[in-house]
Amino acid sequence: MIKSVLIKNFILIDELFLEFENGFNVLTGETGAGKSIILKAIDTALGARVSKDVILDKTKPALIELTFSHSKKDLKNLLKFDLCEETVISREIGLNSQKCRLNGALVNLDTLKELREYLVDIHSQNQSYTYVMPKYHIELLDAYCASVDTDFLNNYNCYKKAYSELCEISKKLNSLKENNSKNLQEIDFLKFQLNEIDSAEIYENEEEELNSELEVLSNVQTLKELTYGVYYSLGDDDGINNALSKLNASLSNAVSYDKKLEEVQGSFIEAYENLKYCCDYLREYSQNLEDNPQRLNEINERLSLILKLKRKYGDIFEAREKFAAQLSEIEGDFSSVDELEARQAKLSREADELSCKISNVRKKCTDELSKLIVEQLRKLELSKAEFEIQVKEKPLDLKGADDVEFFITTNVSSPLAPLAKVASGGEISRVMLAIKTVFANVDMVSSIIFDEIDTGISGKASNAVAQAISELSNNIQVFAITHQPIIAARANAHFVVSKSQNEKTKVCTKKLQSENERLEAIASLASGEVNSISVSFAKELLNIN
Repeated sequence: MIKSVLIKNFILIDELFLEFENGFNVLTGETGAGKSIILKAIDTALGARVSKDVILDKTKPALIELTFSHSKKDLKNLLKFDLCEETVISREIGLNSQKCRLNGALVNLDTLKELREYLVDIHSQNQSYTYVMPKYHIELLDAYCASVDTDFLNNYNCYKKAYSELCEISKKLNSLKENNSKNLQEIDFLKFQLNEIDSAEIYENEEEELNSELEVLSNVQTLKELTYGVYYSLGDDDGINNALSKLNASLSNAVSYDKKLEEVQGSFIEAYENLKYCCDYLREYSQNLEDNPQRLNEINERLSLILKLKRKYGDIFEAREKFAAQLSEIEGDFSSVDELEARQAKLSREADELSCKISNVRKKCTDELSKLIVEQLRKLELSKAEFEIQVKEKPLDLKGADDVEFFITTNVSSPLAPLAKVASGGEISRVMLAIKTVFANVDMVSSIIFDEIDTGISGKASNAVAQAISELSNNIQVFAITHQPIIAARANAHFVVSKSQNEKTKVCTKKLQSENERLEAIASLASGEVNSISVSFAKELLNIN
C-alpha cells in the first residue's frame, strides 16, 4: 500500500505531504481543483513519461517521493531484486536531467515501471494499466486457479521446471549438433594423427637404445681391435694374469710366515679374480663382434621415422595423449547428443502432460470467473455487459500452451472485443472495479487508483459503485477521485483538494480528521453548500445520529 506521498515543485503544487490509510482513500474537490495532479504525481514517481513543463519553479527540480509498505505481497518472489518491508521511491525532474531512486539508490526508469506492475494499478478515462494488458490476464487467471484447485500450483511449478530444462537442453543440443557437424573433419584428422603415431609402435626410450646400438655397429672393427688387445695382454702366457698367478704364490708363502698378510692376500686374490673375469668377458665380446649392414640399415630407417614424427608433433608421447583426449571429448559430444535427445523427449512428454492438466483447469475456471465478473458488472448497473475469458491454444512457452485474453462488451448491439480495445470512456472504471472485486483475493498489486470513477453515473449506480469499492478496500488499498457523496462517504480517509489564488495559483490538500469536517465535506458534495438538508443527507450517509 501507499503510505505517503511527498510532492514538491510539481505543476501547481509547491509542497504537499499526504499520509494515506489502508482501505479506501477518497479525494474530493471542485472540478479543476487539482485532484488529478496528485494522481499524476504518483504516476510520475512510478515511471510515467513527463516533460520539464511539470516543474513549477524552473530554478529548482520537481520531486515526488512515495513510501510503500508491501507486507501483503512477497515481492522477492516476483521481482529480480529484493525490497525492504517499507520502500521509498523518488523521482527528481530537472530542466536537463532526471534522477530516480529506490531506497536511496539510483535506478533507471525501467526499474520503477517494473515495480509499478506489483504496487499500483491506475484507471482513468485516459489510461488504464495492468488489467487491460493481455500479458497479465493469464497471471490473474492462474492466481484464481491456484486458489480453487489444490493441484494447480504444484503442476504449474513442475511444468515451468520441466519447460525451463527442456529449453536449456534444446539449446545445448542445437549447439552440440552445430559443433558436431564441424567436428566430423576434425575427428578424421585426429584419427589420422593417432594412427600415424600408433602404427610406428614407438616405445619409451627406443630412440636412446637405437642410438646406442648404432654407435656400436658403426665402430665394430675398432671395438674388436681394442677389446681383443686388452684380452691378449691379460691372458697370454706372458700376460698379466700369468704374472699375477706367480705373485700370488709368493704372497701365499709370505702369509705362512706372517698371518697379518692374510687380509692383503684376500684383496689381491679378489683383484686377480676380477681381472680373470674381465679377460674372459673381453675374449667372448671380441669374438662375437661382427659387421651387420642389414641391422645397421634397419636402425637408420627406424631413427629416421622417429625424427620425422618428432619434427611433426614434437614430443610424440605427449602429442598422442593430447590427440586421444581431444578425440575422446569430441566423440563424447556425439554420445551426449543421444543422451540429451532421450532426456529432451522425456521432458517434452512431461511438459505436454502437465500443460494439458494446467489448460484443463484454466478452461474450467474461465466459465466460473466470467460469470462472477458479469454478476459484478450487473451490480454496477452495466446490465447489458457481457464478459468472457478466452483461452486459445498456442505453442508451449513458460506459461504453458494457452493464450489468455479478457473480452467484453457493454452494449447489447456490440460483439465481444478485447478488453484492451474497449478500455475507454466513462464505463471503463466500473468495468475495472468489477474485475478487481472478483480478483481481490488473488491480485498481485496492493493499491488501485480510480480517477473520476463516477463519470456518467448517478443514483443507483453510484450506490452500487460505493458498495463495490467498500468491499474491494477490505482486501487492497483503493484511491478514488469522486464527486459523488455516496461514494465519498464510504472512505476510510477523506482528502479535500482546493486551489488557492493568492500571489500564485497553487493546489492545497487537507486530510479531514474530525467527524464534523467529514460531515461538512459530504454535505457540500451533495448540494454544493452546507445547509440543513445537505447536512441531514450527509449524516445519513455517514451513519451519524
